[in-house]
Amino acid sequence: MSLSDTQRIEILILLGCGDKTRTKKQVCEIFNTKYPDRRISQSTVSRIENKFREFGNVTDIPKSGRKRSLDDEQKLDILLDVQDNPHKPTRQVAADNDN
Repeated sequence: MSLSDTQRIEILILLGCGDKTRTKKQVCEIFNTKYPDRRISQSTVSRIENKFREFGNVTDIPKSGRKRSLDDEQKLDILLDVQDNPHKPTRQVAADNDN
């Protein structure tokens, strides 16, 4: 699971804001206490810090590769079609859903 932009900004704030500078280990401990289901390592803190220093933001850059061809609504339509007709051939499902 990736971190949200808000959580990444929170890590930067924990890392050092003004006179309050903390070590990466301290940031991990504070963050992991606040978000026990979202534990991070010191290397995560380093990557976020380096990304911010290099690019000036913490958002993920777009990945290369093929874009998704179906949106959530189209996927739901296909699932409902298969649920209604479980023995329908996949080619027919695709043709009926224009995919």
